[in-house]
Amino acid sequence: MHHGAYLGMLRTFLCVYRCGGVAKAAGQLGLSQPAVSRHLKTLEDIMERTLFDRLGRGVAPTQAGVLLAAQIAAHLDALESAIDSLPPLSATAPVLLGAPSDLLSIHVLPKLTPLLARGVGVHCSNGPTPELTRTLLHDELDLVVVTKIEQAPTKQLYLRLLCEEEFVLVGRAGEAPFAPENDTRRFIGYSPAMSMARHYFRACWGIQPPAPALTVADLRTVVAAAAAGTGLSVVPRYLAQEALDAGRLSLLHTPLTPVSNSIYLATRRGREHLPQIRAAFELLCETA
Repeated sequence: MHHGAYLGMLRTFLCVYRCGGVAKAAGQLGLSQPAVSRHLKTLEDIMERTLFDRLGRGVAPTQAGVLLAAQIAAHLDALESAIDSLPPLSATAPVLLGAPSDLLSIHVLPKLTPLLARGVGVHCSNGPTPELTRTLLHDELDLVVVTKIEQAPTKQLYLRLLCEEEFVLVGRAGEAPFAPENDTRRFIGYSPAMSMARHYFRACWGIQPPAPALTVADLRTVVAAAAAGTGLSVVPRYLAQEALDAGRLSLLHTPLTPVSNSIYLATRRGREHLPQIRAAFELLCETA
């Protein structure tokens, strides 16, 4: 018999011992009287001892019953006390979500209000997509915002489209248009890999971009550096639009077809059906 069953029978025994009757114990335990009687009978069979003498209006413990109660009472009371002292669990565990800071602020945080209104807490962290994806696959995050150009391990991830972003090639206001054949101006990148610029240059001219002279792992700072004349850069339009409208930045190339990139919300495959994660997908992601 499973140890949990023994504990249940011992708990029933101790309640009957203290109440002096099966009916009263059944009421306290939330069990039927036949269930309490079965517990006592099974325990007596296991111990090969009679634990109670049945009286007209109740029960009286035998010597074996008195000895058993003395041996187990303190231990069962300690277990009950330990369980009662556990802090209550919140009704819903928070969703742990990671994203690059710019995507978090622009494409995620504005959409969180309906999720919060459902009583679902969200704990956000930021960082580069590859690092966040590794954390997700170790179940230290529930959801991560990933980009198509990051070469995410899609066989291990369940992905839903979050949004599309457009890339633009920008420089300080007044800069001349970019000439791919012989342009020698400096470039600023989010990282040495220049993922955004590589995507843009392949789509527009089928070539690799120049190596970056400066890398800054914050796209807002990249935009500010380009506006200050530090170099040219390929950045998401939503981050450059304010500076473009204000005349601090110039578009240095206009492709025939806008160069876009897909942004996805991801969880580790197999976890997409968990209630909190499913709710996040439904509220944050674009519908087909």
